[in-house]
Parts: sequence; C-alpha cells; structure tokens
Amino acid sequence: MSVVLRWAVAGRFAPASVLRAAIMLLLGLAVLSACKSTNLGVDRNTVLGSQPTQTTPTPNPNGEIFGGGAVRVSLLLPKTAPGNGAAVAQELRNGALLALQDFGQDTIQIVIKDTAGQAAGAQAAANEAVLEGSSLILGPVFSASVSAASAITLPAGRTMIAFSTDTTVARRGVYLLSFTPQDDTRRIINFALSQGKRSFLAILPNSSEGTIREGILRQLVGAAGANLLVVKYDHSSDSIEQVVTKVAGQLDTFDTIYIPEGGQVPNAIMLNFRRAQAKTIGKTVLGSGLWETVKLDNPMLENAIYPGRDLSNFETFADRYQKAYGTKPGVWAGLGYDAVTLTIELVRQSGGSFTGFTQAMLENPRGFTGINGIFRLRADGTAERGLAIYRVVDGKPELLSPAPKSFSRTAF
Repeated sequence: MSVVLRWAVAGRFAPASVLRAAIMLLLGLAVLSACKSTNLGVDRNTVLGSQPTQTTPTPNPNGEIFGGGAVRVSLLLPKTAPGNGAAVAQELRNGALLALQDFGQDTIQIVIKDTAGQAAGAQAAANEAVLEGSSLILGPVFSASVSAASAITLPAGRTMIAFSTDTTVARRGVYLLSFTPQDDTRRIINFALSQGKRSFLAILPNSSEGTIREGILRQLVGAAGANLLVVKYDHSSDSIEQVVTKVAGQLDTFDTIYIPEGGQVPNAIMLNFRRAQAKTIGKTVLGSGLWETVKLDNPMLENAIYPGRDLSNFETFADRYQKAYGTKPGVWAGLGYDAVTLTIELVRQSGGSFTGFTQAMLENPRGFTGINGIFRLRADGTAERGLAIYRVVDGKPELLSPAPKSFSRTAF
C-alpha cells in the first residue's frame, strides 16, 4: 500500500499543495505520517563501530521471514516470555509487519527471532542475527536483554534500536526508541511551572523509575526556585495508605500533586486523601504518559493533566491496525511500526547505494515523524520525543497543549 510521506525540509514540512497533489494521486489511500528526516549535509560514511554494518545476508535465516529486500533486519522479541511479554511481542510484531506492508516489502527483509524474554536468549538471537548478515537489530524489549545482546552487536559493528525504557543500557550504537521517564517528567513539570505552579508534592514509587523522576524533578523545580516535597511508597496498598496519611496534613501547603504511576495507583492515592479528609479541591494533579492505563472517570481526577503521545496520526493507524488484526493497538504497536518505517526510510535515503547504518543517519538533529509523534535519537542512545499535554474532562483526555511538530537545530 502506498502512503503519503511528509518530509521535514529546512525545518518545515512539505507545502500543503504538494501533499494535496500526492493525496489526489493516491486516491483514497490512508494518509499516515511516517519516519522522515532531512539530510543536513553530514557525512553518511561515518559508520558505527570499526566494522561495516552492511554484509551479504546468508540464505535461510532462522526465524519468521517477511519481505524480499536486499537489506536484512532482525527483530528480537519476547514471543514466548511469561507474563505480558508475549503480548508486548505480538503488538510489536503486528506494528512492524504493517509498516513493512505499507513501505518496504522490496526494501528490507525482516527476520523475527524469539528471545523468550531472557538475556541469554537475546544474546543468542543477536549472535545468530550477526552471523546471518543482519545490518540492523530491532529490539529486544527488556533492559537485561538489551545489555546482553549489545555485547554481541557493538563489537560486530551492528546498530541496535531497542524498546527498553531503561536508559542505563543506552549508548551510541544501542538506541532506545521507547518513551522515557526523563522526557515525560520534563514535559509535564515544565508545563506546570509555565502555568505558575510553585509548590509540588511528588508521590513516587520506591523504584529505579521513581529515582529517575525524582532527579529530574529536583533539577527543574530547584532551577525555578519552587518548593518540592518527595515521598515514596512501596507497591502495596498498605504502603500507599501510610505515605498518604503521613503527608495529608501538609497538603494545604502545596498547589500541585504529582502522581506519575499508572494503573490503579492514582485512584488509590486520591481515595486515601479523601479518607484522610485532606482537601484536594483546587490542587492541580499531574500525571505521566503511564496514565493511558488509568481509569479517568474518578471525579477526584477531573482536570488532572498529564503528558502523552501525539495522537494526531495514531487514530488513523489504529483503525487500520484493528481491521488487520482484530484488536486495538497500544503504544507497542506504534513503536514497532515506527521502528520499521524508520529503518526503511534510512535505507531509501542511500539512493540505492546502501552501505550500512551510520551515526549521521540515525542522529539527525531534525529528527523523524512517526505514528506516535516526532522523535530524534541522541548520541547517548536515548530518544527525545515531542509530547502533548492532556487534561481530564468528563473522565476523558482532552488535548490541552499540542505536541511540537518539529525540532530546532539546537544540540541535545
């Protein structure tokens, strides 16, 4: 299927007249925003690592094989992992294959390999991918698997674009396409500060992610000269109740409550404030991108605000995904789609003379536009994303501040 692609040229998207003409030529096909970037005149021959990343693929690779392009890409997924790992793998797989169908059946070949959600499995799959001539490794998902697999891919000069949110495993050559708590926290706290908020109560999980968010919080709130109190809870109802009871008497001194965890946690915290007879009316409640998993119909969350993905292009993608697979897609499906779309675009940028994935290609400061909004890959391996701000209105998210549509030339 053909799809209209938007180029970012000199910081601007293609003129509307050009897009309209393209749409007329494609007559009724879905218009999706795909991963594109500009060539800023940087040297494309700056190859990651000391070895070339383009090799001759071997025949009959091990795994599920899709596409007939000359450039082989391996997709490492926890297909048989316990828990929700297999469901995550299925979404990533579905999104990746939909992108291949849309853009690159004749550009790349995808070989899907099962890691079983284990570090040893990921390392074995990465080693197999390198020996089979894959130029790029997409995945794995879990941080331990990324760390183990990169011990194979980096010395072999292969680029990895993984899906973990643990930025400690990221580095040049091991890029994370996922949404990170760092960018998420920066977006919502900077927005709150811009709205005049000056006293923050942060209720964070006692976890590595909570520690990451606390670090960003202290940096931003401290630089603004605002007040901050951080309290942490363990993942139990008793711990949440104890922490909320402890700070309930101080609630009047804060104008903002930050609750970044998703699922049932925000509702549990607000319920405990009500039980403690603490007045939350008039307080601004902040969430995070994890609030996509929160039931927002609790009146105590009305007018809460949180950062999230740019959904302006996602809904069209979601309709097509549901028709293809019979279920609604989540963020993982979008990540799988964007990873493959980005891969195909980078190969096509070579104009038929592809010799491997380079730092210049991947770390283009203009970034790329995907189903989940704009993003760019930093030299440290993390992704910077353009996030929107949503407000809870009548139990549903309503766009409050749109996500940016382009990045500046400013270095990361």
